[in-house]
Amino acid sequence: MTRSESLSQEPLTQEMAATASRFWSAVLAEQSELQALDSVPFMERLNVLLEPCVPGVTVEVAGAGKDGSVEGARLVFTAHGSAERFADVQALTTQAPPQLPWRVEAFRQRMSGGFGMRMDGFDLATHELLVRVGQLDGRIALALSFSKPVPMDLQDHARHMAFILLDHMLGEYDFSVKVGVVEFEADGVSDDAGFEDWQPASLDDSVARIDVFWRENLGRSAIYPAEPVRWAALEGRDANGDPIMAQVNLSANALVSRADFGWRVQASLPADDKSALQQAQDFEDAWIGAATMYQQGICSHIVLRGGARTVHCYVTNADHALEAARRVAQAFPGMEAPVLEARHEPAWGDYLTWYVECRE
Repeated sequence: MTRSESLSQEPLTQEMAATASRFWSAVLAEQSELQALDSVPFMERLNVLLEPCVPGVTVEVAGAGKDGSVEGARLVFTAHGSAERFADVQALTTQAPPQLPWRVEAFRQRMSGGFGMRMDGFDLATHELLVRVGQLDGRIALALSFSKPVPMDLQDHARHMAFILLDHMLGEYDFSVKVGVVEFEADGVSDDAGFEDWQPASLDDSVARIDVFWRENLGRSAIYPAEPVRWAALEGRDANGDPIMAQVNLSANALVSRADFGWRVQASLPADDKSALQQAQDFEDAWIGAATMYQQGICSHIVLRGGARTVHCYVTNADHALEAARRVAQAFPGMEAPVLEARHEPAWGDYLTWYVECRE
């Protein structure tokens, strides 16, 4: 989900909030009828209301009574692992009316314990899925195998079931955003992921190992870094042979994939001579201060190429950061309006491209 804009573009996250609000208005208008439904028709009706407002997202009903009653049920909004729709899921939960009789959750949460499933006559349980943990390109990598024989004609079927088990045990958000690569031992696995440092363990035991790896091996504490932050500089050339220079905030790595910092907002200004470069730097100093005030975001990297200087921030609210850029730009008389772009990027892929390059 992305948008490039000039200074006159309409707010981005406000549009999403308005769309979510239309859905909730429809729900409130039918609330008494919905409360009288059993769980299955209740869920079906909610999705009929949701589809025209927020396509690509569905709502599931959890915690219904044994008799099908939806009193006290939870509404779980899911994008089925499609990270490009995660901002819509978050908007739906943020805009949920406080008077609703149901609890509202974003994303399928983790299962609290192991479980098994049966599909088309084949059984697979979490303790039968073996996992080794590593990392590639700054994200978790998993190497999978099975502790039970799997007939050749069911290999693809078993692998599909393995992904379902992973989604349920890690939770929709973590599996989609933190895990970058899943490989199967039978195919051969990447030799630069560090899998050799781990013995295979059941998925039941691997969830905690994955959390520890994310926090300790990859350094993702989710704690906002204290000043002064650490920076690294990179120089190189693009595919056309033109020079590229980048400054990368190494300290921002602690916040990678934090759910409330899912928006990457960037601002580009000409920097093809000394005067323009100085003006771009003055703009960025003022903009970063405004966009990240009160730990609402962090400047992650700055890239100079093609005669333009582009500063990137991961922020809580894209509209706030974009509006801050507009205000700052207007404070510099005669300055060319910056080219702004906002992208919902919960996996922080653009930052990790530069961060990994610094670490190699």
